[in-house]
Amino acid sequence: MYLDVVMRLSALGVTLSSAPSSSDDMLLKHAIDKVTSHIKNQTNLSVVPRGLNEIAIDMVVGEFLLTKKSMGLLDVETLNFESVAKQVQDGDTNVVFAIEANRTPEAQFEAFILYLKHSNTDFVKYRVLTW
Repeated sequence: MYLDVVMRLSALGVTLSSAPSSSDDMLLKHAIDKVTSHIKNQTNLSVVPRGLNEIAIDMVVGEFLLTKKSMGLLDVETLNFESVAKQVQDGDTNVVFAIEANRTPEAQFEAFILYLKHSNTDFVKYRVLTW
C-alpha cells in the first residue's frame, strides 16, 4: 500500500522527502497503520478487503496531508487546485461548472480532505458480525 499512496500523492502534486527515515516517511507509515486499523476495526476483519483498497489509499492520503498541515509542515497556499475541470466541451455542447472563484486555498484544502477521508458507509458491504 505504501507505494500506491506515494504514487497517489505524486499524482496530486505532493512531493515527499526522499530520505528513508524522514518525517514524511514516518508520518506516511503512521497514516497507513492508522487507516488500516480503522478499516479492520469497522469491518471486524483481519485484513483490509481488496474492494476497499482505493478507499484506503485516499483515506491515508487525507490523513497524511491533514497531519502535515496540523504540524505546520504543509503550506496549503502552494497546492494547486486549478487542475480541477471547470468547463467541459463535447462537440457543440459546452458545460461550465459553477465553482466559486473566491474560495480560499484553505477552504479548498478542507473540502479536499473531507472528500479523501470518505464516510464509513463504504465499509458496510464488508462488515462481519462478531460475538
